[in-house]
Amino acid sequence: MLRLVLACGVCLWLLAACDSAGGESVVPAAYQNAAPPSENFLTETANLEAGRELFNDHCATCHGESGRGDGLAGHTGKLKPANLADPNGVARKPLNYWFWRVSEGGRAEPFHSQGSVMPAWKYHLSETERWQVIAYALSLSGGAR
Repeated sequence: MLRLVLACGVCLWLLAACDSAGGESVVPAAYQNAAPPSENFLTETANLEAGRELFNDHCATCHGESGRGDGLAGHTGKLKPANLADPNGVARKPLNYWFWRVSEGGRAEPFHSQGSVMPAWKYHLSETERWQVIAYALSLSGGAR
């Protein structure tokens, strides 16, 4: 019986670890319909350039200049910043996921309870600026949508 309980505990721990390592998180209802302001927004040069500047000003400290999660301040929290340069991790997530994560930051679960220190950028950046950051971050993985 004790072995069964321990085995179940290990399975639950592994499922939680998979989620923190890029597994599926449910996008809240408030963000289900989130979409870029226009069809070509994420690939427009002006938005990518604005996103690069915003990323360098606000995100590179933790995510690193190349988005690999290796910024100088990225090691201060329990949860390591996402590797935005990983095409497998980035491509798996829908756009509304990225808008939710940038908007709510570490306040969102399951990230808050895992120790994320990412700011909720909705208090600091406009909706357009958040989409510009997302456009640039997506470009770090070599993919545009």
